[in-house]
Amino acid sequence: MEVYILNDFLLRVDVIDVYESFIWTERWAEMGDFELVVQATPQNRRRLLPGTRLAHHKSFRVMTIETVEIKEDDDGRIMLTVKGPSLEQMLDDRIASDGVSKEWILTGTAGSIARQIFHQICREGSLNISDKIPHLTVGSVYPLSTIPESELSYSAAIPISTVYEAIVEICEAHDMGFRLIRNPAWTAMYFDVYTGDDRTTLQTVFKPIVFSPDLDNLTNITELTSIAQTKNVAYVIGLNDSIIVYGEGADETTAGFNRRVLYVDATDIEDPAGPELTSILTNKGLDALSKTRPLSAFDGEINQNSEHKYGIDYHLGDLVEMRSIDGGINHMRVTEQIFVSDAEGERSYPSLTVKRFIAPEAWDAYDVETWDGGDQFDTWDSDL
Repeated sequence: MEVYILNDFLLRVDVIDVYESFIWTERWAEMGDFELVVQATPQNRRRLLPGTRLAHHKSFRVMTIETVEIKEDDDGRIMLTVKGPSLEQMLDDRIASDGVSKEWILTGTAGSIARQIFHQICREGSLNISDKIPHLTVGSVYPLSTIPESELSYSAAIPISTVYEAIVEICEAHDMGFRLIRNPAWTAMYFDVYTGDDRTTLQTVFKPIVFSPDLDNLTNITELTSIAQTKNVAYVIGLNDSIIVYGEGADETTAGFNRRVLYVDATDIEDPAGPELTSILTNKGLDALSKTRPLSAFDGEINQNSEHKYGIDYHLGDLVEMRSIDGGINHMRVTEQIFVSDAEGERSYPSLTVKRFIAPEAWDAYDVETWDGGDQFDTWDSDL
């Protein structure tokens, strides 16, 4: 696995192909990070300095060296360890604000609001021209996502925070990811808010990505079901108005043992009562409820020799499928991809997060198209 040193124009100027260990992690809705351990030769000390940008041949992401440590290992060798975040960290060095009020009011869909924040601060430099991120180009190296974004339009009150914090909160609440990536062919960077592709057996556009013990690519399964943190009703208490917001599957008739109430403090919002404030409070309630969903899932370790290859068969943000031995299905989001190279060899594996659970006895578990590993689609037997 080759590690490249980039210049200020994000072009390769040097390569590091001899090292002790290398870990490169890129994430769907957060900044990634890396760690590189090499011998502390004079050459490595000169070229691996804080602020240096790194890339590697299997990724469009860029990492920045922030920490450099030199110390003796157990074998008496002097080793150099460098580590740091992905380029999305630049968003944590920019302030999300209209420069006038304590809250920045933006209207649109969740995706458009996240893009507005980035565009105004990091492309236009609306607070300060020096906030503009260099080499930005419209477009992307990736095709458009096929999972649709939410079309619900609302007003959002963005408190003064960093661009990174504001975009992370929006993306987490609305099931989206974001990335700041480079084009390896020339000096160009792209910012994407994206939703990924559905690669489960419920679609027929892409080859389904299925991990299962029956396919010998999934081991050490753990199953978990919990409603410990679940809430389905939010009381949003504002300064000039208060409303009740209902989560998925709940409404005004939800009562008794089924009613699980969450208090949301919105007294920091000073807007007068009216439709815009109602929209802001509704969104605040839905955001809070999105973080308290029930958990019903299983997890497992993916075989390193799996036929499904990252960057070819699936990408960050995609939905893939995991199956248990008894027929349970999880639709999992690829939220992280980890590349490792050390004395044990090279390997790469994803981290998957629960998107949707289908119990074996649920209606969703029947009559769905399933990839059988060959060239045709079959239908699940309803006797499962």
